[in-house]
Amino acid sequence: MKMPFFSFQITRCLPPTAAFLCFLGVAAYGQKDWTGEIPSVDIEIVETRELTLPPANRNFEKIPPRPSEPIKPPIRYDFQPFNFSAPPVTPQIRPLKLKPASPGTIYGGFLRLGYGNFGSPLLEGYITSRKDKDKLVGAHVYHSSSAKGPVDGKNSGSGTTKAALFGRTFSQSVAFSGRIDAENRTTHFYGYPEGLEIDGSDIKQAYNLFRIGGDISNAKNTDFSYKLGAQISYLADKYDARETEADIIFESGYKISDESRFNIDASYTALSRKDIEVSSKLRNLFSVSPSYTFVAFEDLVIKLGLTIAYENDTLNKDFHIYPNVKVTYPLSPSVDLVAALEGGMEKVSLQTLSYKNIWLAPNVPLYHLSKLYDLNVAINARVGNKVGAHAGISMSASRNMHFFVNRPNTVERPWGQAQFDVIYSDAFFYRTNLFGSLSYAQSEKVKLMLRGDVYTYTLGKDQVVGEPWHLPRYKLNASASFNVAEKLLLSADIIGMGGMKGRDPETGTVIKLDGALDLSAKVEYLFSQSFSIFGQFNNIVGDNYPLFLYYPVRGFQFTAGITWSF
Repeated sequence: MKMPFFSFQITRCLPPTAAFLCFLGVAAYGQKDWTGEIPSVDIEIVETRELTLPPANRNFEKIPPRPSEPIKPPIRYDFQPFNFSAPPVTPQIRPLKLKPASPGTIYGGFLRLGYGNFGSPLLEGYITSRKDKDKLVGAHVYHSSSAKGPVDGKNSGSGTTKAALFGRTFSQSVAFSGRIDAENRTTHFYGYPEGLEIDGSDIKQAYNLFRIGGDISNAKNTDFSYKLGAQISYLADKYDARETEADIIFESGYKISDESRFNIDASYTALSRKDIEVSSKLRNLFSVSPSYTFVAFEDLVIKLGLTIAYENDTLNKDFHIYPNVKVTYPLSPSVDLVAALEGGMEKVSLQTLSYKNIWLAPNVPLYHLSKLYDLNVAINARVGNKVGAHAGISMSASRNMHFFVNRPNTVERPWGQAQFDVIYSDAFFYRTNLFGSLSYAQSEKVKLMLRGDVYTYTLGKDQVVGEPWHLPRYKLNASASFNVAEKLLLSADIIGMGGMKGRDPETGTVIKLDGALDLSAKVEYLFSQSFSIFGQFNNIVGDNYPLFLYYPVRGFQFTAGITWSF
């Protein structure tokens, strides 16, 4: 390696200041000879010599490790067991106790009072026992009436009054419940010919119902579940119709495993009806339905069963067997396919018919409805946990299907068309129903629902009925409810239907009924959790559409009132 060597030569080419900086030390040494002037000096740097160094050797020899030497004598380790025992300690532990949260206010009573147009008072009340895990006792009252109606004021008034006492008690394994209730439904036969002068008391009708019943069931979930109930009711109208009904219902199920279950349901009904021209006769209906439900493979759930029924009505044979099969299969985690083939005997009594049509004529015939089969195929879909969709088709066949037709006017009863007779098809009745629904729910704040149905009917080789009287061809239902800041409750409903037909009682010709469109809404404001005011609006459109021939409904209706929980 070469390193430069420098030499210095002083000349007179540098200014006085540079000479002073370079030779400050010399000047200081000869300070005593300083004359006050800095002589002019030149400094020249000349490289005149190189130093050459030999390359360094960087190969270092590693020091080998020192060989190990055995230790003499060898070290031996001896592990001795060590036992230690201490006296038992019993600490006095005081666990931390959380302050019990105060339970929310539990109201045992509820009262609603209101009044609306058409002279319509409203009263509803509940009262129940509170904070008792072993029993529940309560009462319910309800009254809603309208002094006036859509035709001739008080001649079309109506009302409903109910009162009930109920109770339920629990033990470790058994639960008992009982109920006593009474009901009064009042109306008028206001479907008389237009312009006919008639006294309202002559066309008044009232149904009074008294009912008592109870049941026993297991109080907790076990592999074997059961419920046995019995009920007796008595119905009487303002004229001479009387009906007594006794029912016994048994439901049971046994869980064989997590994927299989066996069920047996049975019921027995005894009916006795008496009217002006109908003598008392005991009508029996017994049915039993065993079924076995299991998981076949890949979440395919199958229910196999049948329904056996016996009745002593005289239109058809007494002994019947119906299918009871259902299949459920998840096409995806959010889509299910459901198919069912079911049938059975449907009870028909004066009580059930009066709830469908309160303007029944005296002495109507009564026969149970035989549902030979009802094939239902549907798809249920869920979008997240808020949106649900449901669509499918239902096809059914029945015998002894009943229809309501108006009676003709007579000299004794010029308002005879206001009463409905019941006629039965002497052939198979087929019905097809296409349906679809969509729903949305966001907790209790927003709820939306929309459903549509389309129906087709076939009467086979019927020689009696002729048309599916008073049955709709389509239905539309929509509802919405909103909870605004836990203070304002809003709800609205739309009901639409159409395609119904009635039979002219004098000529027998077909009369097409106008379509129905009913828009209703309700507004309720909560001053507190226990007190609120409300306003309810029905038939906002104000259309007096008919549900039965000659029977228009009330137009716009309004009810305002208060609710109080205590």
